[in-house]
Amino acid sequence: MRNTSFTSSFPRKLLLVVLLSITYAPSAFAQCIDRKKIDWSEDGLFYNYGYLCPAYFFSYGGDTSKKWNIGFANIDIRQAPPNALKFKEKVDQTIKNYAGGIFFRNLKFNNVEVCYPEKLKAFKDSGAVLATLAHYKCRYTYNYSFEPDSLTGYNICVGVTSSGQIITPLIFPSKRFFKPINNLFTYCHLIEIARKAQKNIDPIDKISFNYDKKKKIFYWLISQALVNEHEGGNDINEVFIDAADFSKVRAVKSTVYVMF
Repeated sequence: MRNTSFTSSFPRKLLLVVLLSITYAPSAFAQCIDRKKIDWSEDGLFYNYGYLCPAYFFSYGGDTSKKWNIGFANIDIRQAPPNALKFKEKVDQTIKNYAGGIFFRNLKFNNVEVCYPEKLKAFKDSGAVLATLAHYKCRYTYNYSFEPDSLTGYNICVGVTSSGQIITPLIFPSKRFFKPINNLFTYCHLIEIARKAQKNIDPIDKISFNYDKKKKIFYWLISQALVNEHEGGNDINEVFIDAADFSKVRAVKSTVYVMF
Protein backbone atom coordinates (compact mmCIF):
# COMPACT_ATOMS: atom_id res chain seq x y z
CA MET A 1 0.00 0.00 0.00
CA ARG A 2 1.29 3.45 -0.89
CA ASN A 3 2.53 5.51 2.07
CA THR A 4 0.89 8.95 1.86
CA SER A 5 2.53 10.26 5.04
CA PHE A 6 5.14 12.96 4.36
CA THR A 7 6.80 12.61 7.76
CA SER A 8 8.84 9.53 6.93
CA SER A 9 11.09 11.34 4.48
CA PHE A 10 10.53 14.95 5.56
CA PRO A 11 13.47 16.46 7.54
CA ARG A 12 12.40 16.68 11.20
CA LYS A 13 13.78 20.19 11.75
CA LEU A 14 12.07 21.51 8.63
CA LEU A 15 8.85 19.78 9.65
CA LEU A 16 9.00 21.54 13.01
CA VAL A 17 9.40 24.90 11.29
CA VAL A 18 6.42 24.20 9.03
CA LEU A 19 4.23 23.09 11.96
CA LEU A 20 5.18 26.16 13.99
CA SER A 21 4.35 28.38 11.04
CA ILE A 22 0.96 26.71 10.67
CA THR A 23 0.33 27.06 14.41
CA TYR A 24 1.27 30.70 14.82
CA ALA A 25 0.40 32.26 11.47
CA PRO A 26 -3.39 32.25 12.00
CA SER A 27 -2.96 33.75 15.47
CA ALA A 28 -0.92 36.67 14.12
CA PHE A 29 -3.27 37.12 11.15
CA ALA A 30 -6.29 37.05 13.43
CA GLN A 31 -5.53 40.53 14.73
CA CYS A 32 -6.27 42.09 11.31
CA ILE A 33 -4.89 45.35 12.63
CA ASP A 34 -1.55 46.66 13.84
CA ARG A 35 -1.22 46.10 17.57
CA LYS A 36 -0.32 49.76 18.04
CA LYS A 37 -3.82 50.68 16.86
CA ILE A 38 -5.48 48.77 19.70
CA ASP A 39 -6.06 51.38 22.38
CA TRP A 40 -6.98 51.67 26.08
CA SER A 41 -9.50 53.96 27.74
CA GLU A 42 -9.98 55.21 31.31
CA ASP A 43 -12.47 56.82 33.64
CA GLY A 44 -10.45 60.06 33.62
CA LEU A 45 -10.65 60.62 37.37
CA PHE A 46 -6.90 60.50 37.84
CA TYR A 47 -6.53 63.97 36.35
CA ASN A 48 -8.92 65.55 38.85
CA TYR A 49 -7.84 63.83 42.04
CA GLY A 50 -4.07 63.45 42.01
CA TYR A 51 -2.49 64.36 38.66
CA LEU A 52 1.25 65.08 39.00
CA CYS A 53 1.06 64.83 42.78
CA PRO A 54 4.40 63.88 44.41
CA ALA A 55 3.66 60.20 44.84
CA TYR A 56 5.00 56.66 44.90
CA PHE A 57 3.29 53.66 43.31
CA PHE A 58 3.09 50.35 45.17
CA SER A 59 2.11 47.00 43.64
CA TYR A 60 2.40 43.27 44.11
CA GLY A 61 5.68 42.19 42.53
CA GLY A 62 7.09 45.72 42.58
CA ASP A 63 10.71 46.73 43.17
CA THR A 64 11.92 45.48 46.56
CA SER A 65 14.70 48.05 46.82
CA LYS A 66 14.56 50.26 49.90
CA LYS A 67 15.76 53.19 47.80
CA TRP A 68 12.57 54.66 46.37
CA ASN A 69 12.72 56.50 43.08
CA ILE A 70 10.58 59.41 41.93
CA GLY A 71 9.69 57.83 38.58
CA PHE A 72 6.75 55.64 37.74
CA ALA A 73 8.31 52.27 38.58
CA ASN A 74 6.19 50.33 41.08
CA ILE A 75 7.57 49.62 44.55
CA ASP A 76 6.80 46.38 46.36
CA ILE A 77 3.45 46.84 48.09
CA ARG A 78 4.86 45.48 51.35
CA GLN A 79 6.69 48.80 51.70
CA ALA A 80 3.49 50.84 51.38
CA PRO A 81 2.08 52.66 54.43
CA PRO A 82 -0.08 50.31 56.58
CA ASN A 83 -3.27 52.17 55.69
CA ALA A 84 -2.67 51.59 51.97
CA LEU A 85 -3.43 47.88 52.35
CA LYS A 86 -6.05 48.43 55.04
CA PHE A 87 -8.04 50.81 52.84
CA LYS A 88 -7.59 48.54 49.80
CA GLU A 89 -9.78 45.96 51.55
CA LYS A 90 -12.47 48.62 51.91
CA VAL A 91 -12.16 49.64 48.26
CA ASP A 92 -12.32 46.02 47.08
CA GLN A 93 -15.46 45.39 49.12
CA THR A 94 -17.07 48.61 47.90
CA ILE A 95 -16.49 47.62 44.27
CA LYS A 96 -17.79 44.11 44.89
CA ASN A 97 -20.93 45.37 46.65
CA TYR A 98 -21.61 47.91 43.92
CA ALA A 99 -20.79 45.95 40.74
CA GLY A 100 -21.09 42.35 41.88
CA GLY A 101 -18.77 39.39 42.18
CA ILE A 102 -18.52 38.60 38.46
CA PHE A 103 -17.29 42.07 37.63
CA PHE A 104 -14.90 42.13 40.58
CA ARG A 105 -13.37 38.75 39.70
CA ASN A 106 -12.55 40.09 36.26
CA LEU A 107 -11.00 43.26 37.64
CA LYS A 108 -7.20 43.50 37.82
CA PHE A 109 -5.54 45.49 40.62
CA ASN A 110 -2.54 47.34 39.22
CA ASN A 111 -1.20 49.53 42.02
CA VAL A 112 -1.95 52.06 44.71
CA GLU A 113 -0.56 55.55 44.34
CA VAL A 114 0.28 57.21 47.64
CA CYS A 115 0.65 60.98 47.54
CA TYR A 116 3.18 62.69 49.81
CA PRO A 117 2.35 66.43 49.74
CA GLU A 118 5.06 67.13 52.31
CA LYS A 119 7.66 65.90 49.79
CA LEU A 120 6.77 68.32 47.02
CA LYS A 121 10.05 70.27 47.29
CA ALA A 122 12.11 67.07 47.43
CA PHE A 123 10.44 65.81 44.27
CA LYS A 124 11.07 69.07 42.45
CA ASP A 125 14.71 69.15 43.62
CA SER A 126 15.14 65.60 42.35
CA GLY A 127 14.01 66.53 38.85
CA ALA A 128 10.22 66.12 38.96
CA VAL A 129 9.75 69.77 38.00
CA LEU A 130 6.09 69.28 37.03
CA ALA A 131 5.12 67.94 40.46
CA THR A 132 2.24 69.95 41.90
CA LEU A 133 -0.48 69.91 44.54
CA ALA A 134 -2.96 71.68 42.27
CA HIS A 135 -4.94 68.46 41.75
CA TYR A 136 -4.34 66.93 45.17
CA LYS A 137 -7.61 65.69 46.64
CA CYS A 138 -6.87 62.22 47.97
CA ARG A 139 -4.01 60.52 49.77
CA TYR A 140 -4.47 57.10 48.12
CA THR A 141 -5.47 56.28 44.55
CA TYR A 142 -6.22 52.62 43.82
CA ASN A 143 -5.78 51.73 40.16
CA TYR A 144 -7.57 48.80 38.55
CA SER A 145 -8.27 47.69 34.98
CA PHE A 146 -11.11 45.75 33.39
CA GLU A 147 -9.45 43.87 30.52
CA PRO A 148 -11.12 41.84 27.75
CA ASP A 149 -7.65 40.56 26.76
CA SER A 150 -3.99 41.46 27.22
CA LEU A 151 -4.02 44.13 24.50
CA THR A 152 -6.60 46.56 25.80
CA GLY A 153 -8.82 47.48 28.73
CA TYR A 154 -10.57 50.17 30.71
CA ASN A 155 -8.64 51.79 33.57
CA ILE A 156 -10.48 52.57 36.80
CA CYS A 157 -9.25 54.56 39.78
CA VAL A 158 -10.71 54.95 43.26
CA GLY A 159 -9.54 57.88 45.36
CA VAL A 160 -9.39 57.61 49.15
CA THR A 161 -8.59 60.29 51.72
CA SER A 162 -6.07 59.88 54.54
CA SER A 163 -8.98 58.99 56.84
CA GLY A 164 -10.20 56.20 54.52
CA GLN A 165 -13.13 57.98 52.85
CA ILE A 166 -13.77 57.11 49.20
CA ILE A 167 -14.33 60.41 47.40
CA THR A 168 -14.32 59.49 43.70
CA PRO A 169 -17.52 58.47 41.89
CA LEU A 170 -17.72 54.84 40.74
CA ILE A 171 -17.58 55.07 36.95
CA PHE A 172 -18.38 51.48 36.04
CA PRO A 173 -21.66 49.51 35.93
CA SER A 174 -23.59 48.56 39.06
CA LYS A 175 -24.98 45.05 39.56
CA ARG A 176 -28.20 46.15 37.89
CA PHE A 177 -26.51 47.15 34.65
CA PHE A 178 -23.39 44.99 34.36
CA LYS A 179 -23.45 42.37 31.62
CA PRO A 180 -20.44 40.09 31.12
CA ILE A 181 -18.68 40.98 27.90
CA ASN A 182 -18.51 38.58 24.97
CA ASN A 183 -15.07 36.99 25.43
CA LEU A 184 -15.29 35.11 22.12
CA PHE A 185 -14.44 38.25 20.16
CA THR A 186 -11.55 38.59 17.73
CA TYR A 187 -10.36 41.85 16.24
CA CYS A 188 -11.08 40.44 12.78
CA HIS A 189 -14.70 39.86 13.80
CA LEU A 190 -15.03 43.36 15.27
CA ILE A 191 -13.69 44.89 12.07
CA GLU A 192 -16.04 42.73 10.02
CA ILE A 193 -19.02 43.95 12.06
CA ALA A 194 -17.84 47.56 11.68
CA ARG A 195 -17.50 47.23 7.91
CA LYS A 196 -21.02 45.88 7.61
CA ALA A 197 -22.37 48.77 9.67
CA GLN A 198 -20.32 51.44 7.89
CA LYS A 199 -18.85 50.58 4.47
CA ASN A 200 -16.57 53.63 4.62
CA ILE A 201 -14.88 52.80 7.95
CA ASP A 202 -11.51 52.14 6.24
CA PRO A 203 -8.76 53.04 6.69
CA ILE A 204 -9.13 52.17 10.36
CA ASP A 205 -7.27 54.37 12.82
CA LYS A 206 -7.85 52.43 16.03
CA ILE A 207 -9.96 50.02 18.03
CA SER A 208 -10.56 50.81 21.69
CA PHE A 209 -12.45 49.27 24.60
CA ASN A 210 -14.60 51.88 26.36
CA TYR A 211 -17.32 52.46 28.92
CA ASP A 212 -20.42 54.58 28.30
CA LYS A 213 -21.35 56.04 31.69
CA LYS A 214 -24.74 57.24 30.45
CA LYS A 215 -25.86 53.92 28.96
CA LYS A 216 -23.76 52.03 31.54
CA ILE A 217 -22.31 49.56 29.05
CA PHE A 218 -18.88 48.54 27.84
CA TYR A 219 -18.42 48.88 24.11
CA TRP A 220 -15.90 48.58 21.31
CA LEU A 221 -15.17 51.70 19.29
CA ILE A 222 -13.78 51.36 15.76
CA SER A 223 -12.61 54.71 14.42
CA GLN A 224 -11.69 55.69 10.89
CA ALA A 225 -8.34 57.36 10.23
CA LEU A 226 -8.32 60.87 8.81
CA VAL A 227 -8.65 60.89 5.03
CA ASN A 228 -7.46 63.95 3.10
CA GLU A 229 -6.58 65.64 6.38
CA HIS A 230 -6.95 69.41 6.46
CA GLU A 231 -6.82 72.13 9.08
CA GLY A 232 -10.03 72.60 11.03
CA GLY A 233 -12.85 70.09 11.32
CA ASN A 234 -12.38 66.69 9.70
CA ASP A 235 -15.27 64.23 9.49
CA ILE A 236 -14.62 60.58 10.30
CA ASN A 237 -16.81 57.50 10.58
CA GLU A 238 -17.04 55.52 13.82
CA VAL A 239 -18.81 52.32 14.82
CA PHE A 240 -19.93 51.45 18.36
CA ILE A 241 -20.36 47.74 19.19
CA ASP A 242 -21.91 46.65 22.50
CA ALA A 243 -19.21 44.49 24.12
CA ALA A 244 -21.84 42.19 25.65
CA ASP A 245 -24.12 41.90 22.61
CA PHE A 246 -22.58 42.18 19.14
CA SER A 247 -26.02 42.56 17.56
CA LYS A 248 -26.21 46.07 19.03
CA VAL A 249 -24.22 48.21 16.62
CA ARG A 250 -24.34 51.93 15.88
CA ALA A 251 -22.54 53.86 13.12
CA VAL A 252 -21.99 57.60 13.59
CA LYS A 253 -20.02 60.48 12.12
CA SER A 254 -17.65 62.44 14.32
CA THR A 255 -15.51 65.51 13.82
CA VAL A 256 -11.80 65.69 14.56
CA TYR A 257 -10.22 69.14 14.68
CA VAL A 258 -6.70 69.57 13.31
CA MET A 259 -4.37 72.54 13.72
CA PHE A 260 -1.11 72.94 11.82
